[in-house]
Amino acid sequence: MQIRTKTILSVLIVILALSGCYLYIFIHQQRENRQLIIDNNKIRARTLIATVADRLSQQYRGRIQGLIYSRRDIVQLFAGRERRRLFKAILPVFKQLRREDKYFSHINFVLPDNSLFLQIDKPGQNEEGCACFPKVTDGVSGPRMASGFEDDCYGLDFFIVQPVYEQKKYIGSMSFGIRIDEFLDALREKLDLPVALFLTGARLDKDALKNHAALPIGGGVIYAYNDPFFTGNAQRLHIRNENQTLDTKNGVYDVFTSYVIKNIQGREIGRIIQALDVTRLVESQRRDLFRLIVITLALLAVATVILYFSFNTILGRIGELNDRLRGKNEELRRAGEQLEALVEKRTAELEETNRHLKEEVRRRQEANRALHCSVHEWQSTFDAISDPVTILDRNLVIVIANKAAHELLSPDGGEVVGRNCYTLFAAGSEPCQNCPASAASYDGVSHEQKIEHNYLGKTFIVSCSPIVDGKEILGFVHTARDITKEKNLKKQLVQAQKMEAIATLAGGIAHDFNNILGAILGNADLLLYRIPPPRQDNGSAPAGDPGITLQDVRVNLQAIKKAGNRAKELVSQILTFSRQTQTQRRNVLVTPVIKEAIKLLRASLPANIEINFVQDKHIDHIYADLTRVHQVFMNLCTNAAQAMKEKGGRLDVSLRSIEAGPEELKRYPELQPGRYVALAVRDTGHGMSKEVIDRIFDPFFTTRGVGEGTGMGLAVIHGIVSAHEGIIDVQSEKGKGSVFTVFFPAVKEADVEVQDAVLGLPRGNEKILFVDDEEDIVKMSTRMLEYLGYQVYVARSGDQALAMIKAEAADIDLVITDYSMPGITGLQLAEKIIKIRKKLPVILCSGFSEAVIVGEASKAINCRFLSKPLDMKVLARTIREILSGRDQECES
Repeated sequence: MQIRTKTILSVLIVILALSGCYLYIFIHQQRENRQLIIDNNKIRARTLIATVADRLSQQYRGRIQGLIYSRRDIVQLFAGRERRRLFKAILPVFKQLRREDKYFSHINFVLPDNSLFLQIDKPGQNEEGCACFPKVTDGVSGPRMASGFEDDCYGLDFFIVQPVYEQKKYIGSMSFGIRIDEFLDALREKLDLPVALFLTGARLDKDALKNHAALPIGGGVIYAYNDPFFTGNAQRLHIRNENQTLDTKNGVYDVFTSYVIKNIQGREIGRIIQALDVTRLVESQRRDLFRLIVITLALLAVATVILYFSFNTILGRIGELNDRLRGKNEELRRAGEQLEALVEKRTAELEETNRHLKEEVRRRQEANRALHCSVHEWQSTFDAISDPVTILDRNLVIVIANKAAHELLSPDGGEVVGRNCYTLFAAGSEPCQNCPASAASYDGVSHEQKIEHNYLGKTFIVSCSPIVDGKEILGFVHTARDITKEKNLKKQLVQAQKMEAIATLAGGIAHDFNNILGAILGNADLLLYRIPPPRQDNGSAPAGDPGITLQDVRVNLQAIKKAGNRAKELVSQILTFSRQTQTQRRNVLVTPVIKEAIKLLRASLPANIEINFVQDKHIDHIYADLTRVHQVFMNLCTNAAQAMKEKGGRLDVSLRSIEAGPEELKRYPELQPGRYVALAVRDTGHGMSKEVIDRIFDPFFTTRGVGEGTGMGLAVIHGIVSAHEGIIDVQSEKGKGSVFTVFFPAVKEADVEVQDAVLGLPRGNEKILFVDDEEDIVKMSTRMLEYLGYQVYVARSGDQALAMIKAEAADIDLVITDYSMPGITGLQLAEKIIKIRKKLPVILCSGFSEAVIVGEASKAINCRFLSKPLDMKVLARTIREILSGRDQECES
C-alpha cells in the first residue's frame, strides 16, 4: 500500500512539473512576442527619425550655405557686429522659411566664444534670448558644419549649425532650428501609436504647465501634446530603460522608449516614449492559461485512477515473483561461497602480477621523464644557437630548424620544415653553386664555404656536416653564420686605413708635384725666352742670345712631356690606392706594383729615410688583387716610416720567390709546403717588445698617441693577407727595428696581357665634334686632332653640342666629350646623342679614376673612356679603332 501511494504521488508530481515547465515556456513566449513587437516599433521609430533628420540636414545645409555665399552683406554685418542691421537683413529670410515649413523655429547668430549675438524666433522681434544653443564641431582644419538635437529655454529643437568665415577668418556660426514637433507628428502618422516627449532635467514652461502641455515627473518633464493616453497616465510613468506595463480603464499598454535623443556633444537630453496597446494579447494569454490549468487538472485525475487499478494487478504478480526470488537467492548464496574461495586464490595471483606490473610501469615512467628532459634540453640548446641551424635530409629538405633559422627564413611565420634549403635561402629551384652539401655527400666529411645570397641580401659562412649511419649518409647538419655586417665593416676599415696612409704621404706628394711643375714651367720659360718675339725691327735675335734650334725645342718639349707623364703617373697611383672597389683577384706579377709604390714612397717619405729595394731575377705569379697588395705594402712602409720619423734610418724592401722546405717550415710554423712569393719590409726604428708583438694585429690596438692613428692598419693588413690565403710574420727587437714578411702562395699560370706596338700615329679625315668647357683644353685638343688629319667641330657646352649634332646629324662621325661639365654632363650628353643617332660613337674623357664612371658609362651604347691628360698616341689609336670598327659593321 505504501509503495503504491508513493508511486502514484511521484507520477502526479512529474505531471505537475511538466505542466509547470510548459506554463513557464508559454508565458515567456508571450513576453517575447510582446517584446518583438516593441523592438519592431523601436526600429521603425529610429529609422523614421533618422530619415527625417537626414532630410532636414540636407534640406537646410544647402539653404544655410547658399545664404552665406550669396548674401555677403549678411556675413559682413555679422563680422561688423551690427545687430540691428543684421536683424533687418535676416528677417525676410526667416519669414520665408516659416512660410515654407511650419515647424521652422528660429535663426541664431553665435560668436566664437559661444555667446549668443542674435536670435530670431518670432516675426518682428529681436531678442538676445537664452544662452542655450549648439556649438560647431572642431575639425582638422577648424570648425565645421554640424547638425543634431539641442534643448534650450523654448524646448527641444533640431539644429543645423554652419561656421561663418570672413576673409578666411572664423567670425562665428549661424544655425537654423526646427521644432521637435515635426519628428513627433511623423511618428504619429507612420506608427499610429500614442507618442510623447520626455526631456531630462528640462526647465518647466509655466504657459505649457497651465495648458497641460507639459507634465512634470521625477527627473524631467513629459510633453504629451494633447495625447489622451499620456495626458491621463503621466503621473504613473517611471521613465527607465526597461518597458513599463500600465493597466488602464481603456486597456493594457506597454510603455517603452523608442528613441534616445542626444545633443551634438553626445549627451542624452531626452527620450521619445510610445505606448503599445497589448489588451488583446493579454486577454488571449489569460484564456490560454486557463485552458492549460483545466487540462492539467483533468490529466492528473485520469492518471490517478489508471495508476490505482494498475498497481493492484502489478502487486499480485510481484508477490509471486518474490517467492521465486527467495529460492534463487539461496542457490546464489551457495554458489557465491564457492566463488569466494576461488576468487581469493585468483586474487593472490593477481596481486603478485600487479606488483610486477607496477614496478615495470615505474621504470618506464622514469625512462620517459628522462627522455622528455633530454629532448627539452636538446631543443632549448638547439634554439639557443644564435646562428641559423637546420637538419636536412639527403634531398636537402629541411627536417628540423632552430629558432634563428625560422626568424631568418620565415619572418612572416610561414612553414620552414618540409621545404628545400636552396628555395628558402636563394629562391632557387636547384642547389646553390658551390654548395658545401655536395662536397660533404661526396667525401663524407664537413665542408665550409662562403656564399652570398642576393635573395636575402646577406653573406654567410655555410658549414655542412654529414649525418652518417655506418657508411650511409642520412642527411646533413647545415649551419649559416651571417657575416654581412662583418664584411661591410671590413670594407669600411680598409678604406679608412687607405685614407690614413694617404694623409701620411700627402706632404711628400705635394713636394714631388712641385718638382714636376718646376720642370714643366722651367722648360716652358726656356722656350719662351729663346724663341724670338713675333716682330723686331732688325729681325734678329736679342743681343747675347745664342739662338734656338729645332733640336733645342725638341729637348725642351721632351722634358716637359716627361714631367707631365710623371705627374699623370703620380695621380694614377693616388687614385689606384684610394679607390674603393670590389676585390678582383687574378694571376698577376706583383713586381711592377711594388716598384710603382717605391717610386711613390721616395717622393713622399722624409729625406732622412733611405730606401733600398732588392729582388730575385725570377718572381713567381700570385693569385691576388693588385690594389690590395699595393695597400698592404704601402701600409707596412708607412708604419716603418712612423717608427723612424724622429731619427731617420733605412727602409729595406725585398721581393723573393721561395720554396717552403723544412728550414722555412721550422722558422715559419704557419707555412704549408709549396712555393711562395715573400715580400719583406725591414726598418731600423725603435722596434717592439714581445708583449706588443702579441697584440699588434688586434683591432684598435696602437702604440701611437691620441690622434696619430686608429689602431686598425695592421688589423686590416692581416685580414687582406688572410683573404689571399697567405700569412704575415713579424720579427722585432726593442731598439733594433722590425721586419714584416708577407708570404703569398705562388701559382703556375699567369694572365698575360699583350700590348701592340704603336708604329707611328694613325690618321684619318673624318669629322669629329670635340666638347669641353675649358678653353685651353679645346685649343690644344683641336690642334692635336687637326694634326692627325681630322675635321674638328668645337662645342663648349652640352646644349651647344646637341644643337650642332641635330644640324649636322649626317656628317659627324665621332663625338669626344668631357665627363664633368656645367649643365649637361658628358654621360647625359652621350645618352641624348644616342637617342638622336643610335650608332654615333662617343668617347668620354675625365681626370677621375676610370672605376668612378666606367660602371655608369657602360649603360650608354658605343661609349669609350680615356683618362686626362690625353696622350696623343692613345687618342689617335682609340679613334682609329672606333671608326675602323664602325666601317667594318657598315660593310657587313
